Amino acid sequence: MRTSAADADTVIARLLATAKYRPIHPDTIADVVHQEAAHATDKSDLERRSRGKLHKVVGGYLLSGRSARLLRGMDEDALRDPARLREECLSVLGAHFSSAERLPDLARFYPTVFGLTGIPRTIADIACALNPFSLPWLRDVTGACYVGYDLNRTYTELGQTFFARAYPDCDVQYRDVLVEPQAIVADVALLLKTYHSIEDRRAGAGLRLVEDLGTNHVVISFPVKAMHGRIARFPLRHIAELKALAELKGWGFQQAALPTENLVAVTKGSDTEGPGASEVGP
Repeated sequence: MRTSAADADTVIARLLATAKYRPIHPDTIADVVHQEAAHATDKSDLERRSRGKLHKVVGGYLLSGRSARLLRGMDEDALRDPARLREECLSVLGAHFSSAERLPDLARFYPTVFGLTGIPRTIADIACALNPFSLPWLRDVTGACYVGYDLNRTYTELGQTFFARAYPDCDVQYRDVLVEPQAIVADVALLLKTYHSIEDRRAGAGLRLVEDLGTNHVVISFPVKAMHGRIARFPLRHIAELKALAELKGWGFQQAALPTENLVAVTKGSDTEGPGASEVGP
């Protein structure tokens, strides 16, 4: 017996009702279930496959702790004190595996990124998670208009609350960008340590996303180490694929390395000021 549309709808509803996946965008849940329906033998198998795929794609990148606690230190005094604001942001960034891993390189991260792309006026941060809390360091380099996107409502609500208090000119949107990547328009798109998760979700989706994004530059980063602590080998294949895509399209391709993260910049066009240019407002 194969699965039916009714089976898929039932599994989607069950997953959306779970505490673990309730914050995940309904478009993401539906996309995963419909993909797995092509391989499942029955409704139970479909749910098992869908849970396994979701765990692989999003389950390992959930918060370590209650989200409400993360903003406790963001009071008016902290917002008025740049040094304390950075301390509070470091505390929040440390609650997520990927952003915590970046902390030793945070001061040089954005100078390295924009050394590849030039100084942007607009930034789209794809699958941003807690990266909005790196805005104090981003502002050391550029006053660009920043919009983050994430399929996890917990992250988007945290980012929205933080921006309302500290950076009202910026925004975070609750969206699964794989559903409609063409709608994202900016000078620079950031795809930080999430490309491999996109590929895990749907083979070839990472390349298609880079191609479809309406941005002049796409900066993709890969971890130096996998979550188990060993040297990450999987980025080599993805980087080779990105380089081949750039060569096929006649796009620019550059790389840079930090101790905790390897960066790739694909340049489709240019509407940024060159490296070393003055700060740009939103």
